[in-house]
Amino acid sequence: MNRRIRLDDLDNTPYKELIQALTLQWVRAELPAQALTYADYQTDIGVLLLTTQNTDRTTAIFQAVLAQAITLQKTAGWVKEELKFEGMIEGADRADFLRFELQHAATINDQLLDSYNERMNRFATHNG
Repeated sequence: MNRRIRLDDLDNTPYKELIQALTLQWVRAELPAQALTYADYQTDIGVLLLTTQNTDRTTAIFQAVLAQAITLQKTAGWVKEELKFEGMIEGADRADFLRFELQHAATINDQLLDSYNERMNRFATHNG
């Protein structure tokens, strides 16, 4: 049985190195920071790692969100919120969760539909 990753583990290798590497990717993306700091980036990635309990899954989620942010010209704040979202639905069915969100929205507008499409397509394979 694998030992759970705990908060104290984030300060030790290999988790510390992973968090630093992903944080550098985020910094190098040069997205508008919206008052977020390097330490904020590290915290957000650490929380995702604690949620997924898997370094490969954390890396895949982070890289998919960051790539989408770059493509869609989003901000660091958007990345932060989408990492939270991805952590929240880890283990849930993405399509069911997003349909539930749409069904319970007070109003459906373009922003909500754009978010739905971004989240549904985040891990889609692009052949072009």
